[in-house]
Amino acid sequence: MIPYWPHPTLDLGFYTIEAFRVLVLLAIAVQFEITVRRAPGYGISRETATRLIGWAIGLGLVSAHVFDVVAYYPERLREDPFELFRVWGSLSSTGGMLGGLTGLYAVARWRGLDRRDLIAFVDVVMFALPFTLALGRLGCALQHDHLGIASTHWLAVAFPSGPRFDLGLIEFLWVAGIAGAFLWLDRGPRRPGFWLATFFALYAPVRFGIDFLRTDDATYAGLTPAQYLAMGATLGAFGWLIRTRRTAA
Repeated sequence: MIPYWPHPTLDLGFYTIEAFRVLVLLAIAVQFEITVRRAPGYGISRETATRLIGWAIGLGLVSAHVFDVVAYYPERLREDPFELFRVWGSLSSTGGMLGGLTGLYAVARWRGLDRRDLIAFVDVVMFALPFTLALGRLGCALQHDHLGIASTHWLAVAFPSGPRFDLGLIEFLWVAGIAGAFLWLDRGPRRPGFWLATFFALYAPVRFGIDFLRTDDATYAGLTPAQYLAMGATLGAFGWLIRTRRTAA
């Protein structure tokens, strides 16, 4: 099994720096930097890319918290309606992706981007996403905030309370693999929408399966909110890839 590591922190006396928060901030910086650097190669100016990715990150962070509270912890909302506005609190990665992409679409259309440029920019954003998500999930793995079922599998972590899956670690390993695959696939030109569809085709089915290892997440008809989104993303991704393959043929 994988050894247990306590969450790394640095106590400055007046403030404690947590590895999780450092990695989340680094993930945001990586998403921003990769997007802005690659955008001109897709016909999008750095200025436009900077504005759009700023909106996408901001709306994604807000959506990540709102979705987490509404879908996973509605009891918190019933007890304290202001919990919805504490955007620095708990976050959902799937809620962040949903809100970030939806918000990006709305802002891009509002700013007058045509369909071709919009798809091109979303592709830029999605190419960067596995690198961003890997950093975020590494933070989750170090903080151990997504504990799974008890297990003696070789991927389980030897927690002091007993071995079990650390779902943040499992997802980190998978999205890090997707990031490596993206670097390999980036050796030549790709059709519009390729990175968007490929990311969800690789990520969503695995995320659907990982959620069956959770122990305390809210479920609806036996599935977590993320699993419903994962099903929709999987169908949409494979549908797009099949459609573009037929068009190319």
